[in-house]
Amino acid sequence: MRNNPFTSITYSRIWSKHLGKGKPVFSFDFIENVSFVKYLFLPLYVNVGKNLTKGIFYSLNKDKSDYKGKTFLVYDVPSYFNVANPEHSKDETLGLKRIYQYSGYLMDVSSFNTYEDYINSQFSSKNRREFKSNIRRLETCFNIKYFFLFGTISKDEFDKVFNDFNELLHKRFSGKKTNYHHLKEKKWKFYRELVFEMLSEKRASMLVIYNGDKPIGITLNFHSGEVLFETITVFDLDYYKFSIGKTSIIKLLEWCFENEYKISDFSKGDFDYKHKWANVEYDFHYHILYDTSSFKSRFIAKCVEIFFKTKLYLRQKNINSLYRKFVFRLRGGNSKMDSSLDFKVEKLTNFEESMGFNKIDYKNSRYSNLLHIVYSFLFANPEHHSNVVVFQSKSNKKEFVIRGTKAAQKVILQ
Repeated sequence: MRNNPFTSITYSRIWSKHLGKGKPVFSFDFIENVSFVKYLFLPLYVNVGKNLTKGIFYSLNKDKSDYKGKTFLVYDVPSYFNVANPEHSKDETLGLKRIYQYSGYLMDVSSFNTYEDYINSQFSSKNRREFKSNIRRLETCFNIKYFFLFGTISKDEFDKVFNDFNELLHKRFSGKKTNYHHLKEKKWKFYRELVFEMLSEKRASMLVIYNGDKPIGITLNFHSGEVLFETITVFDLDYYKFSIGKTSIIKLLEWCFENEYKISDFSKGDFDYKHKWANVEYDFHYHILYDTSSFKSRFIAKCVEIFFKTKLYLRQKNINSLYRKFVFRLRGGNSKMDSSLDFKVEKLTNFEESMGFNKIDYKNSRYSNLLHIVYSFLFANPEHHSNVVVFQSKSNKKEFVIRGTKAAQKVILQ
């Protein structure tokens, strides 16, 4: 993990520029691979990047003691990194508190020959048929292309992809009616600059699924040796029926085997899909390193420990989710597409355009709430989307007919 992207010079420089608030960056001889910023008025040092990393690795130099009188907080240390213990420091006064904060999940594919072998080990034949059917339907109904951005890319091309990424995330979290911290202006500027530079260094990548020229699914990843960290993933909710999230995981698995990666790490966050796809569960700890011979250092370490244990308790009570929804409402958030839109569907055996309906352009923004209904119709009746026509009733503006070459249905919005 010595080439960990989250402790690289590039990461430290860009994080300091956008999120470091002008604070100087410190390095210490007793701990390698990690840089720190200092809290005001306290001898407390926190790793550069704080909790925006997906896993920090460090090693200790037992012959150095410049930790004396200080306390250090290192966020996000995965248990599978096997970070060394400090028991054998120079004078045995370096203490360590490991504070559990999250569970992490990963796919260890090192013992499998192909991505199909891994999927076969995790899922039943019924599930595997479903995955193939979803991909087949998606590719039948739309002009699907898969791109893996990894390496040098022009700034114009990158900006277009990253703007689409931002738009998809805004749409996704507006639909969930919750505030998403990565979309805050300063953080997003940080990610924009970081990812552009790390793409050229091959420390970052982006999987993009296109329908024509429009991205409908994007996954941002970071890379460290033989480990791929899946960092932020999003898909267009209008395509919900096609399970683009599962397709993204399959395409990332394919890429890992093609490029001899051994681990695809979902990182922290307890979601149902991670339980299904991962074959390893591990712990994320926050590490507090402190001088056991210093009362002030021991006291600060204890306060930090209590603070994060309290945060864990509140998170387990789901307080953080309620807080994000509250912030979303406080900032005047609104949903462009209400995922709970109520409507009724009736199958039609025949339909003629002269039956009191006008043909409409369902892709026009004024009909954006219809898209997921039209695409659900396509999922149930697979054919190319160009064959689908939508009509609106002349007498009832909430009544529509969706017609393909194989089937038709009436939709009545409630």
